[in-house]
Amino acid sequence: MTRWGHVAIAVLGGIAAALHVGKVPPAIPLLRSELGMDLVAAGWLMGLVSALGAACGFVIGRFTDYLTHRRSMILGLALLIAGSLIGAATLSELLLFASRVLESVGLIMVSVAAPGLIASSIDPRDTGLALALWGVWMPVGVAVMMIFSPFLLPGFGWQGSWVFAAVLSLIPMLALMAMKTAQPQPAGQPPASLPASVKLTASRPVSWILSGIFVAYSASFMSVFGFLPTLLIEEMGIGLTAASIMTALAVLANGVGNVFGGVFARWGAPRWILIAGPCVMLALTAFVVFGHGFPLWMRYAASVLYAVSGGVLPATIMGSLPVYAPRRDLVGTFSGFVMQGSNIGQVFGPMLLASIVAASGWQGAPYYIAGATGLGFVLALLLRQTERRIAAARPRTA
Repeated sequence: MTRWGHVAIAVLGGIAAALHVGKVPPAIPLLRSELGMDLVAAGWLMGLVSALGAACGFVIGRFTDYLTHRRSMILGLALLIAGSLIGAATLSELLLFASRVLESVGLIMVSVAAPGLIASSIDPRDTGLALALWGVWMPVGVAVMMIFSPFLLPGFGWQGSWVFAAVLSLIPMLALMAMKTAQPQPAGQPPASLPASVKLTASRPVSWILSGIFVAYSASFMSVFGFLPTLLIEEMGIGLTAASIMTALAVLANGVGNVFGGVFARWGAPRWILIAGPCVMLALTAFVVFGHGFPLWMRYAASVLYAVSGGVLPATIMGSLPVYAPRRDLVGTFSGFVMQGSNIGQVFGPMLLASIVAASGWQGAPYYIAGATGLGFVLALLLRQTERRIAAARPRTA
């Protein structure tokens, strides 16, 4: 029987973690003026989570399996709270980066442990929907901070945003501490060592396919939404506050797409179609978002459609994690491996787009998006072949 209360607590924990991602971009102007931070340093402050996830997400995922998923989420939220409060109490750029490292480790722990906690709390038939609901953690958390930041920053400074995110993170942490979970069932075999976990996970083609799809998706999605505020202000003449709110609403639409993905999965839609379809939509809508000849309302509407379509894809991948994990006790490890693909795309995607725009202008952007999503489409076709082989060998798993 599915324990939806446990699912809700896990999702709230993820949303609280995502607050610490969304608090940085609106605070960049204040951080630069108060700490003398240049744009390069500000970029690293925003991208540190992704860089750390790209480097060691797999190892952290293995640690969450060892520690148990509930304890890992509690520890991850504690690190986020500690890092945020330390950052709010300092005026040193070096200490702010050190506190950000703590936050980054905490956020990665929460993001890779939550799918395992959810998987252990649900009936198999609810896997797709429950993990799709989990997929709203990032868009909702980031959007909440982007909406509240214009009200927090003028009166309380960037430190107010840091404290706000820390206080809200206490709520799911306390709920997780009070949560009653069943004792983990033995896996039927001894716990795998780190080298054995690496071998078990990396030897499965589906691990690389799902990770590669996440690279393609996050490289394109973060490129569009990383530059959407700039596009709204510089290309469309929107004011700063309005651009922030419009971006937040578009990011929230990504959460709607996550829910759609879970509903479609529950109805039995093939996973490869739920990945290939959004890849096509992302490419098509990108040409409208970056198209100078289209009116403002159409370009913004295309960005919202882009977000909704894109949300279906990660929901589908997250729903497949318990299905394709090498063993039940390696869901966190497998999640960490796949999420490394997401973080790699987040690190390098915006950099590639920035280089293309610098060389050819915004008109080159949709071709980059089409290239990235084209890779995702090809990998979706490979996933189709893999699922057919698995279905033939193990009908119950399919």
